Formats: sequence, structure tokens, C-alpha cells
Amino acid sequence: MLPLDFADQCLYGPECWFVDAVEQLDDTCVRVRTDSTKLGPFVDAQVVRRGHPKHVPGAVMVQLTGTLGSLHTVYVLGLKDHVGYGTHIKGARFPSLGRIGPPLWAELRCTRIRRLRGRVFGEYAFEFWQFSEAGERQVIYQSEQSAIWMPGELAETAT
Repeated sequence: MLPLDFADQCLYGPECWFVDAVEQLDDTCVRVRTDSTKLGPFVDAQVVRRGHPKHVPGAVMVQLTGTLGSLHTVYVLGLKDHVGYGTHIKGARFPSLGRIGPPLWAELRCTRIRRLRGRVFGEYAFEFWQFSEAGERQVIYQSEQSAIWMPGELAETAT
């Protein structure tokens, strides 16, 4: 379950969290489970053609990285009432097609935090996966990403 005050802290509404359960939330990792059958208009709008089944869209996976980043920032770093922006997506890979039906696991590992003039710069490694019918872990998304987090008043002066 998500922390009760997450709606007050997240920069997006619940319809864009794409999280059904928090599996781990600590200094080493943020891991969540997502119901791949509840991805809304991103999947509903997909046109099914031979060789192009409905699938977990890349847009959902990128949005989910923001949710994981928010969870890490608020509940691990303790930065409540901050705003953040993704700054770079490096080396994004989609090694397998994400299937609609099986649960999706999404994981953030923080690789570096820097603090400078009231701002926090985070670097993260992401990996998302599903399990095949044979029980094998199939990675569907990997990336290295960075973001900046700051109190709202600093964000106002930065724009």
C-alpha cells in the first residue's frame, strides 16, 4: 500500500502513479508492483495489429520512474513539499515487450545524491520486469536517470 499522505506529496494525481503496492521502500531500494491491466488510456488507445499486441507502453514506464522518484525523495530522503524535474534519461532500454495481464515490478536504486544550494540532485538506476508463464524474470525496461529536487520557493526562482 502507498503511504497515506502520498497524494499530498506527489506531483501527479493517483491516475498517473501506476502503483498498486509498495513492495520495498528503504535506503537501498524502492520497489513497487503495478497491475498491467489498469494502465488506462495509454493502453486503451493502442491499435492491435499482427505483430503489435496491446502492451505496456514506454510512456507508462517513464511516468512510473517519476512516481518511484517521488517515493524515494519524500520517504527516504525526507524531502516533503519539494518539487522535482527529471533532467536526463540515459541509456533507456526496452529489452522485452511488457505484456498486459501479468503484474509488472518496477525498481529504483539510488546511485548518487548531491546537495547544492538547497537543491538535491539524484541519480538513479531503474529496472522493470515481469515473470513469464514459465516463471522466468523478463526485464522490460532499464535506464539510468537523473533528477533535481528543490523546495517550491527555489523552483519559482529557477523558472
